Amino acid sequence: MSLMKSFKSMFEKKPAVQEKELFHHLQEAYPTLNQAAGDFLQLLSDQDFKGDLALAAEMAGLKMLRNSGVDLGKHTPGHILLGAIPDETYKQMQRFIISWSLSNGLPVDGFAKAQIPKEDKAYRPQVTQLETRFAAICQKHGLPPQDAPYAAALAALKLVAAGKKLQLIDPGAGQYMVYFHIVSGSKMVPEPPAAC
Repeated sequence: MSLMKSFKSMFEKKPAVQEKELFHHLQEAYPTLNQAAGDFLQLLSDQDFKGDLALAAEMAGLKMLRNSGVDLGKHTPGHILLGAIPDETYKQMQRFIISWSLSNGLPVDGFAKAQIPKEDKAYRPQVTQLETRFAAICQKHGLPPQDAPYAAALAALKLVAAGKKLQLIDPGAGQYMVYFHIVSGSKMVPEPPAAC
């Protein structure tokens, strides 16, 4: 499903009861998600804005993949896994991105139409080098594994908001880049940390 079709479809259906429960849970957990996202931002290089944005988003995707229950040890690093994450999980993440963006004054009309250059689409295998420290942050804040993707996505979204203020990135392109790298991180069999 193309990003545009997926984006449009999220507004065509009313959220299921389970999804409403998820968003209620995320609202209650937001202060903790926010603290974990802030701590995660401290781990990033602060030297490559788009690289840091991609790493934060790919961490969200990687945590989604780890939560899927797929035995990644049975797959070759660098290969793409299809079907490991249900479409509904991606739609929930899209809604989170859009809800947070709207709540924080970022326009979302450019999200589905945005284009990003090829060099900004590159997968960053070094995401696994941050995984242990990100897991420690989540543990420190008492975040369960199912909340970890949202904390990482929130870190990426905070970079988009900062990038807009500093005129480093268009918000639509930033939101698209976040979603693109979440999907990329959730489909790519990760390298072992020592190999990166």
